[in-house]
Amino acid sequence: MLLNLSSWLLVVACTLDGAHGTLVTNNSAVAANNAFDYVIVGAGLGGIVVGNKLSGKGFSVLIIEAGPDDRGNPAVVNAEDRVYKSPVCNWQYPYYNDDGSLASGTLDSGACIGGSTSTNQHKFNGMVWYRPTKAEIDKIETLGNPGWNWKNLEPYMTAIERNILPDMKQVAEGAGVDPAVHGYHGAINTSFPTPMRIPRAVSLFKQALPLVFSGLNVGDDLSNRTSVVSASTSWTIWYDPVTGKNRRSSAADGLLWAANQQRNLLTVLANHKVDKVVFDEHMVARGLVFVPNNRSSPSRPLSTVYAKKGVILSAGSLGSAPILERSGIGQKSVLHAARVRQLVDLPGVGLHLNTSALVVLDYQNDSSIIDGRSLFAPEISLVNIDELWGGSASTIVSGIVSPAELRARAQALVSTGAAANTIGAEAIMPVAEFIAESAASVLEAVFWPLMPLSRGHIHINTSDPLEDPIITPRFLTDAFDQAIAVAISRRSRAVFSTSPLADLIANAYYDPPIGPDGTDAEYLAWFQNTSSGADHWIGSTAMMPRHLGGVVDSSLRVYGTSNLHVVDAGILPLQLTSHLMSAVYAITSRAADLILAEA
Repeated sequence: MLLNLSSWLLVVACTLDGAHGTLVTNNSAVAANNAFDYVIVGAGLGGIVVGNKLSGKGFSVLIIEAGPDDRGNPAVVNAEDRVYKSPVCNWQYPYYNDDGSLASGTLDSGACIGGSTSTNQHKFNGMVWYRPTKAEIDKIETLGNPGWNWKNLEPYMTAIERNILPDMKQVAEGAGVDPAVHGYHGAINTSFPTPMRIPRAVSLFKQALPLVFSGLNVGDDLSNRTSVVSASTSWTIWYDPVTGKNRRSSAADGLLWAANQQRNLLTVLANHKVDKVVFDEHMVARGLVFVPNNRSSPSRPLSTVYAKKGVILSAGSLGSAPILERSGIGQKSVLHAARVRQLVDLPGVGLHLNTSALVVLDYQNDSSIIDGRSLFAPEISLVNIDELWGGSASTIVSGIVSPAELRARAQALVSTGAAANTIGAEAIMPVAEFIAESAASVLEAVFWPLMPLSRGHIHINTSDPLEDPIITPRFLTDAFDQAIAVAISRRSRAVFSTSPLADLIANAYYDPPIGPDGTDAEYLAWFQNTSSGADHWIGSTAMMPRHLGGVVDSSLRVYGTSNLHVVDAGILPLQLTSHLMSAVYAITSRAADLILAEA
């Protein structure tokens, strides 16, 4: 949407006076036809971090959130009160197969204030906290993003965290911590649960895992990434002795609702969805058009809010790209099909979409070691190539990552609409994650390829902001990801058929009914038919040079525009080997400082 500059200047004169404190409301009157210094889309992790920082520095900020304020809901506040696959704070997006047919199931995504940090279940922000490696963060810089390196990002990881050290009982039951890789004065609490999860089972897992993954070390802390280890790790929780419950430490809990984080200049408008960005004739972002998020209403009144300094998209990897496309920024063919006039030709919008494909195996066992609780991932192993394939690793890998093979697979990404060009479709070596877990009355293994090479895409097919985007993840479409999936599946069966766990398991090959001599094809077919997303979505608004298919530059400014930034996990050009929270808190904190430097 284009706006005449003189009209915008007239509206700016009607700015809010900023007299209220931090305000969270459903009333669109706080925003309609008003102006703020900055207008942010999305009150998830990124939007809250940036909004908190900018308003704390004296700038008026409006955050528009599509979901509700669920701070009174026990499923949001308490870390273990959420029912699996609950619709609470969950968009439950439909998704599509490569052939355009509707896939079975849905994709989880945070749908309330706090975003995915306000939810937890298998695959859907398990609240797991550990850091990525220095090497992979430094890799972001080498893709053409100066300043995005470990030296600059690691201090933000330390600053945001308030680690609560485990007590002696927790240590005896499997907790461990390396004090050097945590922060202790930040807004986000990290700790081990009270009581600890399945301590006897964790002890058995710690014995069994190095026997199956030869070379795997059992360590104290996954955030110490100097070696590939198996460890119990912290969650973004804290124990409340008054209620006797483990409470969630979400972005909203730590940076929005907390008494010491109140901001006189911060307003959050909930239950409203952004339609498009408002531009003037020079493609300077001047505001947003938004609408009440109510599909059942026959009327959809559009309102406009104006930004004096900038517009920031923080709607997440599944939210920001569709807003860009509705605003006229993206591939011409996509926009034409959705009847949106193209303003900026930016073919990388919505491409490079990436998350891991995850499966769960259940094992009938001695139920005395199960606690029936839902707090995810009491023991996590990060497994490298040698630990998956042993002595044959180099032979297997060389056949999959030869230059000719990589070029062919990069071209396949382009032809399927997942990458803008072959140069930008390069990738790096993945590993695998194995989570030793339990549910209800069974032991579980949850596992997936890390840093997958498979890429998908997300696009609009209508200009209606209340319609879901078309999400095509393309899980396990890359040969390397398939090889990793087969190898980790085989190793998982071995964990439960090897002493000491074999003594507790009724039948390690019960489900799926693939025996010890099962073929690779059988395991791959099972993985593909039963897997779903690990919900670590990245890449749809990638921070890369424009000619590589990038959407934002190293200052997170959208190419071809001014005063428009994207600040969420979608800017990550490659997948990380950690769960995303620690890195995304750091990325969004640095982004806020970059925006302040431009103010």
